Amino acid sequence: MGHKLGYKNAADILPEELVSEIRKYFTGGMLWIPETGTDHKERDEIIVSLKNNGVPTKEIAALAKLTPCHIRRIVHKHSGSQTGANIN
Repeated sequence: MGHKLGYKNAADILPEELVSEIRKYFTGGMLWIPETGTDHKERDEIIVSLKNNGVPTKEIAALAKLTPCHIRRIVHKHSGSQTGANIN
């Protein structure tokens, strides 16, 4: 991978026709398109970043198509030995 995770505006990087097609299925908000053929490292980094930025666990779970319990396990795994951290 070797790249810094970040957000991009789809309208700035995708052809207008593709953005219009995506809007037929997703009317707005944050859309996550993971890299193909990668392990879960990138996904986990994004999940932890979203959690650190205050996004609710249930919202992250819906975005990542994982259970809230799985999201909490990922956050816990990447938080080291922090105790009492709010991961809900």
